[in-house]
Amino acid sequence: MKTWRAEKFGNPKDVLKLVETDVPVPGPGEALLRVLATNIGLPDRMMLEGRYFLVPQPPVTPGQEIVGIVKVAGDGYPFPVGARVIGGANFMSGSGGLAEFCLSPAQGAILADEDMPDEQAAAFLGTFHVAYVGLLNRARARAGETLLVLGGTGGTGSTAIQLGKALGLNVIATVRDARKVAFCREQGADHVIETQTERLSERVRALTGGKGADIVYDTVGEPLVEQALDAIAIGGRYVLIGFAGGSDFPTIPPFKIQTLGISVTGALHSIRTPEERDEAIAVLGRLFSEGKIAMPIDQVVPFADVPEALERLGGGVNGKLIARVSKAATSG
Repeated sequence: MKTWRAEKFGNPKDVLKLVETDVPVPGPGEALLRVLATNIGLPDRMMLEGRYFLVPQPPVTPGQEIVGIVKVAGDGYPFPVGARVIGGANFMSGSGGLAEFCLSPAQGAILADEDMPDEQAAAFLGTFHVAYVGLLNRARARAGETLLVLGGTGGTGSTAIQLGKALGLNVIATVRDARKVAFCREQGADHVIETQTERLSERVRALTGGKGADIVYDTVGEPLVEQALDAIAIGGRYVLIGFAGGSDFPTIPPFKIQTLGISVTGALHSIRTPEERDEAIAVLGRLFSEGKIAMPIDQVVPFADVPEALERLGGGVNGKLIARVSKAATSG
């Protein structure tokens, strides 16, 4: 099978090569998927550059999130051969989703809705499902509250804006420059703050009558943490999602948590109860079918153009980049 693989760390276009590898064999609790489409995310670029903590050494086959067809189901895998599923790829063991076939664990995997195209499904877990866990299961968002999304133009941030509006929240998003403002407003943001020219905490306080944001949804990390903590309301909830602005999650000292009277939580689609999962599947499926949420896709790229797509992930992407790996599910 064809696989994008890097034998050393470096610039994606320099180190990533399309090579022939053996089709892997699934073990208990995992499946072999024929990959239809793969999300190309910033973590994929970071792991190729050697600055992603979950991939400490090469070789690297990137691709964390995929939609694919079950070809072989290992013992205990919940879905049958032929099912179209959305799931994660075993990239840490070398079976990433930027390949014709990959191994995918049962944990976190869900069936893809029939009315959801592959390009939408490929990143649905790591965006809308993570946002659902963060905003509803962990932060317990309530209509009328103020949500501050740090990094509103990325795939995780932009979908949090959409879901926040669908839940009746007042949404404030951050961007690095004016060119990104319109995109965030298109996703539904009520207010957009340009962090290069505006003081984040001052603007949030002004927009909330001095109260601050009830929920901070942080996809950025260190560059904005201190300002976000200055902008959070008493009793606010700080949701850790990612670290697009650095190489690791930010550290929030317990002293800050205590003196600000806030709670800090994390959100992963793979860490939730079965009840939380089933509720999210039902609610998000309904919102998608009703046209209230949809993955903002910057570009769908051919499988052959993956290295060039990874090069774009330095800040020039609005929403998601998706790689089309193989023909659509409807063709068998």
